[in-house]
Amino acid sequence: MKTFTLTKHGHSRFWAVIDPDGQLVCVCVYRCGAQEVIRRLQEAETRDHEFSKSPLDTLRESPY
Repeated sequence: MKTFTLTKHGHSRFWAVIDPDGQLVCVCVYRCGAQEVIRRLQEAETRDHEFSKSPLDTLRESPY
């Protein structure tokens, strides 16, 4: 799983969420908000990874 980084944004009170490639994802006022962004991004990544493992036939809805 890719790891997101939480760091102070410059010399301000804001928090930056950085993706594994070093790109800025967002800047949050509160640390707990930035942690929630990371949690949701990792949850979505896990969900997408699990979804891609499913055989295509099981994803199609039956017309009956």
